[in-house]
Amino acid sequence: MEVKKEKLSPQAERTKHQFKQAFTELINEKGYSHVTVTDIVQRAQYNRATFYLYYLDKPDITEELRKEMFKQIKRTSMERYEPGKVISTASMDANSFELVSFIYDNRLFFNLYLMEDTIPGLYQELPRAIFELFEEQFTFTPIGHHDINSSSFKLYMAHGTAGLILDWARNGYQKSPIEVSQELIGILQSFAAGFRVG
Repeated sequence: MEVKKEKLSPQAERTKHQFKQAFTELINEKGYSHVTVTDIVQRAQYNRATFYLYYLDKPDITEELRKEMFKQIKRTSMERYEPGKVISTASMDANSFELVSFIYDNRLFFNLYLMEDTIPGLYQELPRAIFELFEEQFTFTPIGHHDINSSSFKLYMAHGTAGLILDWARNGYQKSPIEVSQELIGILQSFAAGFRVG
């Protein structure tokens, strides 16, 4: 939604969060195409007038939810790294992949990736966010003389990372976030000695 760009109060932010939470729950239960604005306001325990203070319609809340989660995926992946600093992959530990914990904490949303009747275009969001992150922020130091900073290699890494994460979700998050993080670190260590952020 392009209107209402002013900073919202904490109460307004809470209200919007409750609408998005209700919307996500309903998509998980009924499928995206079957959720209505009436469903959302009833689940969130607000009235339609309150919904329309913040959103034009169902596509509007959908777009905000998608954009918000896309930004969060990228932001969470960057939080612990200082711009310009070179990180050795050998020094990484299970806390180095905060994205994995973020996904685990937001399972309700990421389970939408496993549904047939889900938010339109959602399937491509996770690999696209990871790819943009690699392209914009990460320069890898290869083991050997391979070009691992090309767009094609970063695209391959992004889809591989997203694939492992979605497989984890598909299997009911049986492995802990620490185990998944360690697997991803092990894969990264197989071809990269380190990376620079920013």
